[in-house]
Amino acid sequence: MFMLRSGSPLVVFPFLLGLACLAGCGRGQATNAPPAVDTAAYAAQSVAATGLVRPLQTETADAIVSWVDGQVVTDWPAEVTKREKAIAAYLDDADPDHAAQYGFRSGQNPRLAWNWFRGSPVGFTGIPYVLFKTILDLDPNHPDPTLRAIARIWKRETAMPLGAGAAATTWTLDHLGVGPDPADYADGVARAAGERTSPLPFGFAFENPATFAPLSKAETVAVDGRLLARRAFTNTSLLIAKVRATDTDENWEKDRPGFGSPGKLDRVFFSCAACHVGRVVVAGKMKFLPGMPNTEIEGQYYSKLLMLTAAAMVQSGFDAEAQVPVKASEIRPNTAAVKALYAEMLNKARQHPETLYGASPEQIARGKMQALAVAGEFPRVIQDLIASGVKTHFIYKVVAKNNGYKAALPDVLEDRPGQMDAFGIASGLVAIHTRRPDNSFLEFVRRDNPKSPIFTGFSVANGLPADVPGMTDATTDAKVAGARILKNLSAWAPPVPAPIDIKSVNWATERYHANWDGNQGASSRTLASGASATGDPRMVNVRIHEPLNPFIDNLPPPPYPFASVDLSRAREGKALFGAACASCHTPRNQAIYPASMLGVDPNRTLVNTSVSRYGLAALVLEACTIYGLNNAGQPGADWCMPKGDWDARMNEYFRDTPRRVAEKTNGYKADMLHGIWAQAPYLHNGSVPTLGQLICPATRPGRFLRGNLHYDEQLVGFEWATRPTARYGPNDTMLVKEYDTSVAGKANTGHTFGADLCPDTAGLDPVANRQAIEQRLLGSRVGALLAYLKTL
Repeated sequence: MFMLRSGSPLVVFPFLLGLACLAGCGRGQATNAPPAVDTAAYAAQSVAATGLVRPLQTETADAIVSWVDGQVVTDWPAEVTKREKAIAAYLDDADPDHAAQYGFRSGQNPRLAWNWFRGSPVGFTGIPYVLFKTILDLDPNHPDPTLRAIARIWKRETAMPLGAGAAATTWTLDHLGVGPDPADYADGVARAAGERTSPLPFGFAFENPATFAPLSKAETVAVDGRLLARRAFTNTSLLIAKVRATDTDENWEKDRPGFGSPGKLDRVFFSCAACHVGRVVVAGKMKFLPGMPNTEIEGQYYSKLLMLTAAAMVQSGFDAEAQVPVKASEIRPNTAAVKALYAEMLNKARQHPETLYGASPEQIARGKMQALAVAGEFPRVIQDLIASGVKTHFIYKVVAKNNGYKAALPDVLEDRPGQMDAFGIASGLVAIHTRRPDNSFLEFVRRDNPKSPIFTGFSVANGLPADVPGMTDATTDAKVAGARILKNLSAWAPPVPAPIDIKSVNWATERYHANWDGNQGASSRTLASGASATGDPRMVNVRIHEPLNPFIDNLPPPPYPFASVDLSRAREGKALFGAACASCHTPRNQAIYPASMLGVDPNRTLVNTSVSRYGLAALVLEACTIYGLNNAGQPGADWCMPKGDWDARMNEYFRDTPRRVAEKTNGYKADMLHGIWAQAPYLHNGSVPTLGQLICPATRPGRFLRGNLHYDEQLVGFEWATRPTARYGPNDTMLVKEYDTSVAGKANTGHTFGADLCPDTAGLDPVANRQAIEQRLLGSRVGALLAYLKTL
């Protein structure tokens, strides 16, 4: 959230400063030459002096000072080049001395963390790679009607063809909001699909330590023979038995050594980069922005596609649109669809193995051997797929749709590029895990702390901020504790929809709280996100999250990539910012500013109830505990366990936001604005497209476009009013959707603290009179502030 603020560090009010002070920073005071600055102190902190990328501390110069070399910036394009080189060096830094100073454990470093950030899944609940790639590559005009239907779940028609010449198609993955891997761009332009080295869209990853040696000719013939022999699916009876179970039988203690590992199958899931690497078009070329939000991705919509694919594997007993729980005993598999998909996967591995992982001998071998492994477990694989679909249905269609998402809009699963209702929807996971056949989640909670409110009761008498109907009494029975969580869903499920923007993670060391509403501590942010995204604490890839905390703590923001930075105006803006904004946007600010005072949409601050808070924290703790037990005695085995007693751990995993609601102090934090230019649209719910419109509330549009990667250099934000007339490149993906601020949870109100800087725009329409608004804003003190914000 971008917040302008003045005066006391505890009181927010709009620019009640002496106007003479602000006038003294007016445009007429600007000069082309920067003022003389003693940069010795800044130079001593810089990358050039220390080898470390860090924000400058106690930087009070009148001029714009570079964190790269501590010198006054006089040439913005040259500064961009310096910063980009410094960021590239950080991402490839394996120096152990640097790593230690950054806070990495011995043996870990930025290079390792960046590789895991991009190339490792956050969890292992994904669909097997060879099956996923088979589904993605299905022809939407396949002659088999069942495969054609599945193909049209994943590929949608567009009016803007993808590709060029004979290879052009109107069937694309645009609607997912994910594009080609950065390695598959040549000079900022995406290569054609057949020329790429990465077979999956950027942000999808698998992890498996198994390697596959090239197959000899004789081995290839033998393996192809096995693939051909398996082509006919014969395990129909086993399949029926498996899908009617939906939940696999597990024993926590017996199975624990295998938790948190990929097993023998390559399973595809999101990497951190799926959500936290942004894109922008600069001079017709695509530029990637490490740490910035992916403003296009439809992450929860991906869950919908998996759910619909699961439903396609079912003949009856699973209605994906119903708002009542699926009864596993009534599920009847669509054996024709299962057999067709099975045969398609094996044919692909036998006849076109290069379309799986790639064309190298090792990749060919991996594709064939993984296909055999999946074929050997296909009933279990389909069981997992259907079980995942059933759980997704329960979380979204049963829990969310019957509570916070009762209205038609916002949609519970889609139409939110660059957004998620992460914690509101994730609360459904608490209910899901009370349904484990072995009741292991509630048993874990009891072992961890039998005095958890999950057992002692959610009541004011027990120290909670409010009574939860049906859950106030104490119980020692784990089954009773789980049953009442499920039975009383409506008493504790998130009451409102709260889609919010994906946050940037750059220079996170300057953030005391995590997330928009400060609902977590900084040390828990990476694992908590991984656990909620994975959906199952037993399958979180805990290992990769350890170096990600120091990695994002020290990851610099990408520089504003356009030449349109007036440094003389930026100096004026810096003075304005220091006088009116910096007391809020200060390093490690612990304050939470009430939503009622800010005037912004409050929904995000309302979604975590006491039951979901304790339940979600227990899920994260279970993942951490499993990792610690499975790696006992190894370095970093306890890295994810917060320090202090049980209450301190709980507060680090999830702050007591329900108490804030009871005390009417629920609200949002104010962050430093590193790389704020790339975090558009603005406010926690992304309801204001540009910084200019954020500062001047009268200019905010009621509807605008999200997902466009062209940039508005005048008002500072992604292009919001005009749809692209062509793709960013012939082979690139694009997803642009309309955002309506009249929908619940999407209000663009509040944060009016910059209004005193704004010129008169009365009677001007944000779209129809856009040029006139731009001229007035840029000619005022707002223009100076925007110039400065570009340099952060």
